Amino acid sequence: MAEALKTMDWLETKLCQPNANRGRSPRRTFGVEVQGPEGDPRDSSPGYSPVGVSMDPSTAQCRARLGATKLMGIMRWKEAHRIKVNKSLYGAAFIMPQLARTAGWPGMLMALTFRTYVFITINYVVQGTVLYMISKEEHIWDLFAGQMYLCDFGAYVQTCPDGPNCVGPGGTRYTPGRIYDFSTWSTRNFVLNTVKQLFPKDAGKIDEMADPGEYGLESYLCRWLCCSLFVVSVMSDLWDTISFAKLLWKIPNKAEPWIDFEVPTWAEKEVVKEIRGMTELDFVHIRIAGMPIHWKIINVCFVLLPKMMLWYFTVDAGILFLMESSGIDDLVVNSVALAFILQIDELVCSELMSEVTKMVLEKVEDYEMEDVIAEEILTDEEVLDKDFVAHHHPWAWSDIFSLLPMKLGSVVSVMAIFVYQYYLRNCIRHPDGGWVSKPMYLPKSTDFSVLNAFLWYWFPIETHSEPYWTPPDVNLR
Repeated sequence: MAEALKTMDWLETKLCQPNANRGRSPRRTFGVEVQGPEGDPRDSSPGYSPVGVSMDPSTAQCRARLGATKLMGIMRWKEAHRIKVNKSLYGAAFIMPQLARTAGWPGMLMALTFRTYVFITINYVVQGTVLYMISKEEHIWDLFAGQMYLCDFGAYVQTCPDGPNCVGPGGTRYTPGRIYDFSTWSTRNFVLNTVKQLFPKDAGKIDEMADPGEYGLESYLCRWLCCSLFVVSVMSDLWDTISFAKLLWKIPNKAEPWIDFEVPTWAEKEVVKEIRGMTELDFVHIRIAGMPIHWKIINVCFVLLPKMMLWYFTVDAGILFLMESSGIDDLVVNSVALAFILQIDELVCSELMSEVTKMVLEKVEDYEMEDVIAEEILTDEEVLDKDFVAHHHPWAWSDIFSLLPMKLGSVVSVMAIFVYQYYLRNCIRHPDGGWVSKPMYLPKSTDFSVLNAFLWYWFPIETHSEPYWTPPDVNLR
């Protein structure tokens, strides 16, 4: 304890009074005077470092420590202070109008801006239509097919037939050999009921000899895994949206030029071009700068909000679709296919936008909120001092918090929210403790508006008053 107190006392002196020698002669380590506490082995061992690495600049250990400190410092700065610009259709809708404004609205840039807004409108229509069709399939056509929500039907088949939660939607108990997807199960029931109607006198024998099975989930683990993979695949779009919102907030609310033509001053332009192999285009720089407030409002209304809404509706529809997929193969395929909806903008950008627009997007530089990087202005000695202090700094809550993978936590949180929303909307508790489908009601028609699809809570579809299916052993109220 005494040695620890001495070390902390020395650190305080080193940080707060760097020139104090506390009555002892200072010594130089890597060009910096360092004063340790009484009995500090730094006084008797040249080049000694309390972290076990020589501070002699000629050693590989010292250079490795210096390089590691600079590497992590610069990378962490870039992560915290640099905003990457989306290079897809959304980025084009954000950048092209400002380039046209900077250049004085020339005809070519005005045309490219107009085409960008046409393409982003097409993207919204296509993505919205796909989501609308998925919603109509789940809320209209599946109901006319007599389907109930899957919920946790068959999720615990390994404990059946004698365990809890073993009653299927048909009212019989599960066994591993009696579980089917809805299409197969409904077909088997149709054939069974048809034969019974043809031979009503033998209905009892037919029931004994023909078993339609039960509709249920093949793998509960696969369901969760595929939901996780789907959420992971769409999270990058959420990060892009958050970065875009942050960018709109950070840039100044004034008109500033976004294009600059910079020629090095160390030589004539022609000499620079010959030595570096550069062209005139290499001297052109496109940087994110100030934007008038009315353009910020346009970007919020026409780019940011639609992008956020499409992400939400895609995740909502995707989780619903996956939770309603009973087969393992359907779960795996659908988890990959659903992520394509949010990639339609990239498809439109790569296949429909002009090469000029794509080349312009590639030249746009990332936005840096601060110009100064500490590791760029500190001397090597100061960087090593910073590294020494970091190794002797006691762990704080922020250090423990940094051990947690934040993006993984975000994926788990998003998945949990949308899965919980699925159960809350469509399922109820069975007396056995599991989740089963709510009573199902047939729609009165196939009419299904956009409001029904995306604002279902405020604009529900009209249904008949009598259910066509009710959960087994559940009393309706």
